Amino acid sequence: MSEAKKYDNWIHSGFFSGLQKLSVPLSGLFITMILAHKALTKSEMGEWALFMSITAIIELIRQGLVKTAMIKFVNHSQPAEQKYVIGAAFFLNAIITALTALVMFIFTPYFAGLLKAPDLGKMLYLLQAGMLIMIPFSHFEWLMYSKVQFKGLFWTYLFRQGLTLLMVFVLWAVYNKVSLSELVIIYNLGLLAGTLVSYKYVRPFLVGSLIFSREWILKLFNFGKYVFASGLSTLVFRSADQMMLSPILGTTVFNASQNIAMRFINLSDLPSQTLGDILFPKSAHSDNSNNPSIIKYYYEKTVGASLCVVLPLVLFVLIFPKAIIFVLAGPQYYDAIPYLQLISVTSVTLAFLKQYGVIMDSTGRPVFNLATITVIAIVHVALLYFFITYFHFLGAGYALIVSHLIGFAMTQTLLYKFFNINFLNAFKYAFKFYPEFMKIILAKLPWKKR
Repeated sequence: MSEAKKYDNWIHSGFFSGLQKLSVPLSGLFITMILAHKALTKSEMGEWALFMSITAIIELIRQGLVKTAMIKFVNHSQPAEQKYVIGAAFFLNAIITALTALVMFIFTPYFAGLLKAPDLGKMLYLLQAGMLIMIPFSHFEWLMYSKVQFKGLFWTYLFRQGLTLLMVFVLWAVYNKVSLSELVIIYNLGLLAGTLVSYKYVRPFLVGSLIFSREWILKLFNFGKYVFASGLSTLVFRSADQMMLSPILGTTVFNASQNIAMRFINLSDLPSQTLGDILFPKSAHSDNSNNPSIIKYYYEKTVGASLCVVLPLVLFVLIFPKAIIFVLAGPQYYDAIPYLQLISVTSVTLAFLKQYGVIMDSTGRPVFNLATITVIAIVHVALLYFFITYFHFLGAGYALIVSHLIGFAMTQTLLYKFFNINFLNAFKYAFKFYPEFMKIILAKLPWKKR
């Protein structure tokens, strides 16, 4: 088998998935540039960053309980059973979203006060409408993941993110200002646009799927509860720095600077997200999940593919941090430069940590994923409190680096024990990918086919 043919399947699957994943951070970057340069004050940018962190938390809660279980059982079950899986997933999604919305509605004033963000309350109340739209949107999205419909995901997010970016730009161009409330309304409208587009691609799979089986609801919930618990720990690990900065330092200004840095660093997470979406259905398949050698190959190859993109990006950040911040937000955000350089190195360990969770969940070991991410999250919160207290804004970066190193050591030990995975092989694959990609690109050129 030629090198080009060997990677065709991965590249075809990854092409639209990569485009879809790319649309989210890129549109976020452009929106951030508009808001930071002209439309919002630094304090307002901090509140917007907190709002986006809260929406990410909501997504993690819902995904943990439903998304992973849905993808696993759709790929494990017989075609005749899949309608029960889909129906059970929709029921759980609706219940969890409604309960989350109720909790948010009750505790919104408390959150706004705790985070020193006076405008956050109104924003979260406006989000209630968006949470209703999240139910069909996420159900359609997860169904496309289950059926490997990456082309549909690409168009869904292109319309959602494209419309959001367009509306922000038009408001700024006309009024030279965008209010925080208007941003939330735009967020909701983007969700609605994505829902309408995604329906076109999942409609065939929805026929006869609204059949609620108690047996399948319990199956999905029993599997999802471990992933959900892992998701809660992941939520703490990812969001604790945003949530602890303003209460400890007394202002949302540092949240704004951190958000600017994270917008760029999120690009480094794109390869891991894209390949993880491809890896999970493959490793969850019944023919693969019990074969350690195949899992070893998938993990090392997937991380290697991520690293071949991440390593040059980290090098670019370390060399040109000032140029990055200037383009993204302007001189008023130069305090984010040392933070950006600090956290850029965690992009390397994140590639390993991301796929660890995918492998553990897909091979039926969610308990191990839960245990490791819980320990990492607890350590991270303790480190954040200590480092932010003594080193202020940069303390959040120090805490992140130490937490990543501890997590890397724990997860690689377990992966070696279960699958004989050697993390050094991922670096070997990373460097091998460069000439292989070049061969594939050359093979695809029009004149090569003549």
